[in-house]
Amino acid sequence: MKEKQSSNEFSLMIMTAFFIMSFLLLVIFGTGIYRNIAVSQEESSLSRTLSSYLHTASKMNEAGIYSEVKEGHEVLVVKDGDTGYGNRIYLLDGYLVEDFGRLDDELHTASALKIAQTAVFEIKELSETLLKVTTSDGNVFISRVKGEGDE
Repeated sequence: MKEKQSSNEFSLMIMTAFFIMSFLLLVIFGTGIYRNIAVSQEESSLSRTLSSYLHTASKMNEAGIYSEVKEGHEVLVVKDGDTGYGNRIYLLDGYLVEDFGRLDDELHTASALKIAQTAVFEIKELSETLLKVTTSDGNVFISRVKGEGDE
């Protein structure tokens, strides 16, 4: 009788250990899956943020968008009407940044606002009315209106 009782206790311990191990494996796999989903959603959100930002910035003044190289940076310029001021978007230390200032002034790198992290920022003029902006997250096509007196 004692042998049957110790056999039952041993079976109970094995079943308890099996359930505990199953629970721990479930927790470990679940946290790994959750972490992967969270990272994927964050990357997707940043990608949408960057492309949406570039589209929104370009819509502020479609006639006043151009690119230039200033202080060694490739800069996307969005003029603020005929005020001589504008938003200047460029790559600085691995981030796409924006500053606002006089268009003939130097870049305000110390006070530039970080938009999103990217390793690539290239601007290519496809036609008089179409720019292609390439970032780490892909391409953004910006249409612009050619107005009177534009270059």
